[in-house]
Amino acid sequence: MTAQKLYGMLKFLETLDKKSELQSKLEAVKNALTNIVNQPAQPANQSALATALAEFDKAAALLRDSINPSQFAAIEAMGGAEFFDPNIAQQLRASVQQNAMTPSVARDFVQELAKRRSEFLATVHSARQSLEELGITESTIEPGSADIAFLIPRDIFDNQLAPFAKELTFISRLLEHFGEALTGEPEQAELEQLSSSIPTIALVASVPVISAVGVVVHKFLEAWEKIEKIRKIRAEITEIGMKGTAVEELTEQITTTVDEVVEESTGLVLAHYQGSPDRRNELANAIHRDTRRLFGQIERGLKVEFRARPQKDGEAEAQKALTSISDLSRVIKFPEVAPEPMLLKSGEVIEGDIQTFKQSRKTTTHKTTTVKKGTRKDEVSTEETKV
Repeated sequence: MTAQKLYGMLKFLETLDKKSELQSKLEAVKNALTNIVNQPAQPANQSALATALAEFDKAAALLRDSINPSQFAAIEAMGGAEFFDPNIAQQLRASVQQNAMTPSVARDFVQELAKRRSEFLATVHSARQSLEELGITESTIEPGSADIAFLIPRDIFDNQLAPFAKELTFISRLLEHFGEALTGEPEQAELEQLSSSIPTIALVASVPVISAVGVVVHKFLEAWEKIEKIRKIRAEITEIGMKGTAVEELTEQITTTVDEVVEESTGLVLAHYQGSPDRRNELANAIHRDTRRLFGQIERGLKVEFRARPQKDGEAEAQKALTSISDLSRVIKFPEVAPEPMLLKSGEVIEGDIQTFKQSRKTTTHKTTTVKKGTRKDEVSTEETKV
């Protein structure tokens, strides 16, 4: 996580808590339980507790609508998952109901939760202020634009520079092919941010390309839920000793599901391509490989994040794409890393694709001058490289 992303997350937590008033409503539940413990015979105290719990339910409901899976993963990494858990209201009610005869137990539970949550929020506030004092604020995007970030687990490239470079080349190639298919021109994404803890590559690209990548990733993740269920059934029947046709059919169904979503994704990206038939075929082959490899890396832990900022007076089509990106960013949830990756083997790269993929676009020539130091005088040579 970059410093800018950390600042953005801290600010998001403060804003969300202020909007929901979750902490103050948690304190109200605590106070209501304290009054019941001190004056158990007062009917008004029970009524106050019921009201406080109902208000807390409403506040907690905002968590479910406001936090997307990627954000919750970041909150969890910061140690705040239990304080922004969308199920926190159910947990609170369960404690109250299970200890109806001993309200002091429920009071102690809520009191401890409120104390720890307050301390966490104080840390969040202090950290956000400290970052501001250091001149670090949230990275924003311009109205009418979007960005995309690829989070690449180190296990994918084994902390080796050459495999990491191939991952970057693949991302560049993916966006280039999507861009040409969607807009007629190869997409040249601009590097926005770079983080090294979990290598994160944030890029500014065209809205149609980011929207298409988001749709393709979402389609795969929806299919992956089905694949996970099939794999679970296959494991269960294998465990009880069944072999042969049943297991083979399930394995074939997994492969078929992946093939179908790859084909569907390729067709979606090329649906409105207006170039030559020959180039379309080349792009179809390239995008087919790109999406399959993207899905394989997601299975092994790659995550893709999206941001979009609609513009008030923008074109209708652009607004629709930006809204789509924003909506997808809130629902996309990436799976746990598969113990036995199926789509790509560890460290596997489609060798040669980068160098040998033939393009119909015009060829340009770059001249590179090399100076070799000699004992008597320098030797200068010039090479021409076609791209």
